[in-house]
Amino acid sequence: MTPLSLLNAMRKMPADLPLVFRTGEGAIGEGYHVTELKLADVNSIDCGGRLASWTEAALQLLDGRGGNHMKLGKFNAILEQSIARVSGLGESPLQVEFAHENRGMRIYEPAAPVLDDGVVSIRLSEVRANCKPALAHTRRADAPACCGSAASACCG
Repeated sequence: MTPLSLLNAMRKMPADLPLVFRTGEGAIGEGYHVTELKLADVNSIDCGGRLASWTEAALQLLDGRGGNHMKLGKFNAILEQSIARVSGLGESPLQVEFAHENRGMRIYEPAAPVLDDGVVSIRLSEVRANCKPALAHTRRADAPACCGSAASACCG
């Protein structure tokens, strides 16, 4: 999901409804705050020695401690302004940075928004670390072995 695809999905929903983000631990606190939307250029080298470059977007949320959940229309306006002002933000993969009670921030992937019982909800799933060469190996039959193989040149 990208910020633009998220925005396009939410534009189809009533702007006056509350927007609630949910993790496996529960809903974000009422009165939450969007602290920033950021775009990062990433240059990396994986455990197999392969170089990679990409951009990624992050939406950082501050857990709320009272008040009301943000209205969808306000959130959409924040996204629209951010996409218009930060070149490339709208098309980059989106992650959400958040922690319940603002402790130990975690990284999540957002699911598509869902309209249910007068609330727009976005489910957040935790992002896990992974071995990129091992992922490539599972996707391609001709990829070299990695992670756990005695002949592996990576992960060691």
